[in-house]
Amino acid sequence: MDYSFTANIEKEFDEIADGKIVWNKMVGDFYTPFHTGVEHTLENAERAVGERMLGVSEDGKPITARMGRYGPMVQVGAQTDEEKPKFAKLKATQSIETITLEEALELFKLGASLGEYEGQDISVNIGRFGPYVKFGDQFVSIPKGEDAAAVDLERAIEIINAKKVEDAPFAFYDEKPITKGKGDLGLYKMETIYSLIYPGL
Repeated sequence: MDYSFTANIEKEFDEIADGKIVWNKMVGDFYTPFHTGVEHTLENAERAVGERMLGVSEDGKPITARMGRYGPMVQVGAQTDEEKPKFAKLKATQSIETITLEEALELFKLGASLGEYEGQDISVNIGRFGPYVKFGDQFVSIPKGEDAAAVDLERAIEIINAKKVEDAPFAFYDEKPITKGKGDLGLYKMETIYSLIYPGL
């Protein structure tokens, strides 16, 4: 912060109010060099296009770190390529400014198949709402604070089974399962559900 600059601007505003200087001259003296500096930055700064070049893939495609619709990510390939670019979301501990090429390539290992369980393919990835295990067509969130890259097949199966236990019905009504859910006020309680089904109990 340049406190003297701020003080001078305030002084000039006072002089404009007193009619001592013409406002458009004062604004011109400030805006012209400021605008020139902005134009220079837009043209020459590394972050001008909101991305940072990391390197080139084995098949010659550019690898860049940039901001995407859902946050910072790494991209392999360009929008103008015939083949659609590949994307990988950065971890919470990574940033566009500091991520290395090696770290970026590690992110693309996510999403690859870890193996099968109960006849369904398992993979791990990072999405809009955080890291998850993909089990067939299901998406199971990985516990907060756990590194998706460290989740192997055995750990993925543990996460899947824990979710199955969590989602299992705790009772039945009219031969239909009753499972706990989450609403605006939090988890539904079993007693509340029973009171709705069996008024007066």
